[in-house]
Amino acid sequence: MINIIICDDNDIFLKSLIDTVNNFFKNKRLKYKIHPFQDYGQEFLNIVRNPTIENKIYILDIETPTSNGIQIAKIIRKTDLNSKLIYISSYTKKYLEAVSKSDTMYIGYLSKKDDYQGKLKTLLNKIIKTGFRLEVIHFHDQGCFFNIDMREINYIDTDTKKRKIIIHMLTTSLAINKSLKEMIELLDYRFEYSHRGCIINRENTLYVDTIVKIIKFKNGDTTTLLSPEFIKKEKQKGKREDK
Repeated sequence: MINIIICDDNDIFLKSLIDTVNNFFKNKRLKYKIHPFQDYGQEFLNIVRNPTIENKIYILDIETPTSNGIQIAKIIRKTDLNSKLIYISSYTKKYLEAVSKSDTMYIGYLSKKDDYQGKLKTLLNKIIKTGFRLEVIHFHDQGCFFNIDMREINYIDTDTKKRKIIIHMLTTSLAINKSLKEMIELLDYRFEYSHRGCIINRENTLYVDTIVKIIKFKNGDTTTLLSPEFIKKEKQKGKREDK
């Protein structure tokens, strides 16, 4: 389910944005839901803070009677680096510099004085093509709330003596009270089992040596946890690439 959260204090523009989104998704085989707002009130913030609402696309009016879309975007980014942000405003020159300096990882800026419907469809199409690639996972452990960038993870294995799993990252390691099964459910397509006791991040893998039975990561870390099934799969992959 794709959730499109739109905030615009102008009735006409809000309706136009809703119509544009509906027209875009009309012929696509994707489930979606539009959440329209005219201001950044409590109901809007409830959606921001609700982790069960996934695949969020925000279309943020920069100026509303009680708030500022750039500041709202900063609130969103405090806990959510995965959602897509699009700004819209009538005052292009006034806000364009502020948006560019906002450090909110937005994907586009729409001017209400330009072809915003066409540009919005172009941005939505870009989002659909690239997909919702997760960057940060969130979880609780022993009373602490963790936000971990998946790009920083090399591999995850187990410490059987302490009954913990160890998350090996680019610059540090973290021991937590979870199972590998629980972790794999949080992670995205970049991660897979190399062994029943190890999950690896393919994007951080430098090479897999099926003879020596070692996986080396880009920062120099290594693991020797390779199952016979994983080695077989790697050898078959190598044969296909050699053809």
